[in-house]
Amino acid sequence: MQHYRGYVSEADFASVLRDESDHVPDDDISDADENRARVCVGLPCALAGAEEFCRSLVESGLIRSELISRETCLAQCWRAPAIMQNGRVHSGAREKLDFGSAEAFEPYCASGGYGVLKSCVAKRRSPESVICALSSAAVRLFEKAEAPFGVRIRELRALCSMVKVVMLIDEDRPGEMAQSYFLTQFPHRVLEGLLIVAHALGAAEIVLCYTRRHESACRKFYKEFLFLRDRGLGSNVQFTLIDADSQPEQQSLRQICLSSNSEEPRASALIADPEFVSWVPEIVATGDTLGSDMPNGPQTLYALLGCVSRPGIYKAPVFSTVHDLIALAGGIRAGESLHSFVPGDWDRVALPAHHSNLRVDAEILGHTERMTFPIVFISKSDSLQRQTAFPGFSQ
Repeated sequence: MQHYRGYVSEADFASVLRDESDHVPDDDISDADENRARVCVGLPCALAGAEEFCRSLVESGLIRSELISRETCLAQCWRAPAIMQNGRVHSGAREKLDFGSAEAFEPYCASGGYGVLKSCVAKRRSPESVICALSSAAVRLFEKAEAPFGVRIRELRALCSMVKVVMLIDEDRPGEMAQSYFLTQFPHRVLEGLLIVAHALGAAEIVLCYTRRHESACRKFYKEFLFLRDRGLGSNVQFTLIDADSQPEQQSLRQICLSSNSEEPRASALIADPEFVSWVPEIVATGDTLGSDMPNGPQTLYALLGCVSRPGIYKAPVFSTVHDLIALAGGIRAGESLHSFVPGDWDRVALPAHHSNLRVDAEILGHTERMTFPIVFISKSDSLQRQTAFPGFSQ
């Protein structure tokens, strides 16, 4: 548990040690009970007061303690502490923060959105030019893949007569919020990127395969696709939703993704991550925006969480200092001061605040498999016990 979560709360210990006879089975709780709540106790939510939030719900009589289920991650870190009721995720933050509304169609188009896709459909931009833009070494490093995305597209075009573009929404580790973050906050960037990739690949179908807890976000994303199709874009592509949890366990992921096709012996799938796909229009439009010819060097994505004013995902130079990244997220929240921060995966020890002048270099970024590099900021007012990497710090 320590390795998986990065910390172990008192509630975690209690749930592990509790006798099975004291546990209320899920079957005994009506799904229709609108008071049932799933509360995230992942590191950002724990720092934002998830346990205090649970206690306040019980003490106020709004919900019985046995109707609260604690989960490692709801993939809604920017809303910490997050709670899910009736399939909808809400923020339990004491003060509502302005995270910005989800991207809308009209403003996206007004800012040049769907321009790259329209140039592809009008054949002003060839599939080969798209593939070349996605084939640089910088793109491979950004995506943390063995081969650049464009190279994989070219290989599949040569080997297979039928290829699908597949997005797997299956976040299950703490902090893997980027998939659902881009899907819900930037749906049109992701949609344009998906359709550009499908055009370059020659794919006639896009498959969105999701686990049950992401069903609401994925269905909303599908509605955005239908809205787009009614406006003449994406009409040549079939969009399929697949609930992975409802499929037979013995089926492989490949079988699930390809099951909607008629029998095709050489069918295959290109796995696309929404986090990467959302940057495809920008990469194709302006060339390699992630390359070393950028004024500040190569860039990558950071998930900045905890006691910063605007938690979220940001693109910044690889060699940014932690202090620069704090400023990018609006600084430390008013009335709080930075105690320490956790760079990378959350089972690591925290570094004290006076090391925020450290630069995040390519070697550090390479130590995580995630495309987005997470940093969690801990304030002095946080009661959560964290071990630091230096002596003299007790939390």
